[in-house]
Amino acid sequence: MAALTWTAPRREGGSPPAGVAPRFRPDVQGLRALAVLLVIGNHAGIPGMAGGYIGVDVFFVISGYVITQLLLREADRDLRSGLADFYSRRVRRIVPAASLTLMATAVAAQVALGAGIDPNLAGDLRWASLFSANLRLIHTGSDYFIPGLHPSLVTQFWSLAVEEQFYLIYPLFVFLVARSVPEAKRNRILVVGVGAGVLLSAWYSSHLTAINAPEAYYSPLSRFWELGLGCLLALGSAQRPIRTRRAERLAVAAGAALLLAALVVLDARSAYPGTLAWLPCGAAALILWAGRTGRPNPVTRLLGRGPLTYLGNISYSLYLTHYVWLKLPEMVSSPMTGIGWRVLELMGTFLSAAASYHLVEDPIRRSKALARDRVAAVLLLLVCVAAIWLTAAVVAHSDF
Repeated sequence: MAALTWTAPRREGGSPPAGVAPRFRPDVQGLRALAVLLVIGNHAGIPGMAGGYIGVDVFFVISGYVITQLLLREADRDLRSGLADFYSRRVRRIVPAASLTLMATAVAAQVALGAGIDPNLAGDLRWASLFSANLRLIHTGSDYFIPGLHPSLVTQFWSLAVEEQFYLIYPLFVFLVARSVPEAKRNRILVVGVGAGVLLSAWYSSHLTAINAPEAYYSPLSRFWELGLGCLLALGSAQRPIRTRRAERLAVAAGAALLLAALVVLDARSAYPGTLAWLPCGAAALILWAGRTGRPNPVTRLLGRGPLTYLGNISYSLYLTHYVWLKLPEMVSSPMTGIGWRVLELMGTFLSAAASYHLVEDPIRRSKALARDRVAAVLLLLVCVAAIWLTAAVVAHSDF
């Protein structure tokens, strides 16, 4: 997810002109940081974090919001070049760090587990490389909420798969509407189309959760509404509605309260996502809406502080790397447990994420050479997928 960047002139005091949304929002980065810390806290078994999986829902809303703002700025471009540039950016942003994590996970598992390695890991790696980890988890009936059951070491890739499946459809819809509908009616058509998708997906999420909660958890059809909610928020913000400081403060307070309530109320036994997912998703939407004008409030000030914005910058790498650090030590013949081990695992998570961000993710994302050459981006994708499949083949046939 690319960060928003503010380029228009600011007023004295650092606030953007009234009614204009800043493109760079430190509070969005801070919200990303909070989301990934919730997920890590949940997977680390930190007390009070049983509902930390809601961080993924927050990520979905942020992603839909940010990507829609990007697409709206480019909506008048030629369909072919617009889509090509969009997917080229996604490849540079997502694929290298994800591929490195998948290969490192396979090597670490092979070294640590030897003959005890999960025989399904090679297949999991292949599915994850094709942004289909969620479909694999549905097919195998995986449910990482079951106590004592070791999940796949690449389980965290399910949410990345849901996002990329959504972005196979949504950008095409935006560009097609932009090309075929007069500008005066364009936003209305987009709102109606996305709104209908959100309602259908939210209904399906509630329905499927009641009859098959594990499938509902991973299914793109039951999760698309969360990304769509972020899209709707960005589309609505494009209309620059009249707002007051009081409304913004009430919204951000309500968002913070909803997020805290979700963390307190939800746990592994909750029927999720279903209607309960509206708690974290609504919270994220309210916080994003409240900070849109750039006028500070207590929550956005806190989220915009330096340490949180840095964690927001590396949140993607944190999300990718944390799972193997936290779960692989539990799978060895003599499991590494206790607070001391957890501290070391968390330190390893943050150090490897920082290295991944600064050495792989950020340099490749910002590469001007790759940005100018779409063919190079395609080749990058193919090389990464091939490397993962080769690693999976080695793992599958290794007698280590």
